[in-house]
Amino acid sequence: MIYFIAGFFFGSIAAMMLYSIVVSGRINNLEYQNERLMFELENKKKELVAYRCMYASSYDGFEETK
Repeated sequence: MIYFIAGFFFGSIAAMMLYSIVVSGRINNLEYQNERLMFELENKKKELVAYRCMYASSYDGFEETK
């Protein structure tokens, strides 16, 4: 009976350690992916601002005639 309890205890500890290793790898992967996507989003925002500034003045003074 003592071997069963000790095996259950050490088995649960080993399972928790294995699970934490797998989960920490997944979390690191998601953090890297999030960082990469945020960098790409910032670049797209900068490109959008540059595009708006480039073409903002092309319609200045334009008035529709009816």
